[in-house]
Amino acid sequence: MKFLVCLSLFSFAVSSPLEQVKGIDNYFPTSFVRAAGNHGHHHVTPTDKFVGFSAGLTKMLKTNDTDLVVYDRVFLNMGNGYDSSTGVFTCPNAGTYAFLVHGVSTATSQLNLDIYRNNNYTVSVFAHVNNGYASGHQSIILQLDQQDVVYVQGRGANSMYGANHEVYSTFSGFLVAPTALPASNPNQGVIG
Repeated sequence: MKFLVCLSLFSFAVSSPLEQVKGIDNYFPTSFVRAAGNHGHHHVTPTDKFVGFSAGLTKMLKTNDTDLVVYDRVFLNMGNGYDSSTGVFTCPNAGTYAFLVHGVSTATSQLNLDIYRNNNYTVSVFAHVNNGYASGHQSIILQLDQQDVVYVQGRGANSMYGANHEVYSTFSGFLVAPTALPASNPNQGVIG
């Protein structure tokens, strides 16, 4: 199976880096085309936008088996998929997503977290040392449908380090590639 991605080249003038970041959602390349061998062509419509979030923990947190980790400081929430009051990411657009979790335990405690998709376990984060702080991290790429949820949950007794001025524990995710939809013109944007 071969994949072909056609990206539109674009340029835009803004007066500050902040405007560039705020305006990137309007300029994200949207002419993605997937050539699926003999199975036909698929096209992603220009309405598909970038989705990405990053949030951190700003306080000490103790969790048990069923506690969701609520990362309360939001650094980025493009697509508005992350809810900082629940700690849950709800997929606004179907596609392939990458998720990254990093955590630091409080002194002499362990860190044991699980990443879930739709109430189903996917992968774990674990860290432990006998003296001092321990850090652990995990990443995973998942295929999500619209309205699927992804979240981080404690396993066993955990103590996570966090402070308002020191954010060490984070949960981030972003859209790698939107799910392709059939094109009205199957040859539109296909080269060769």
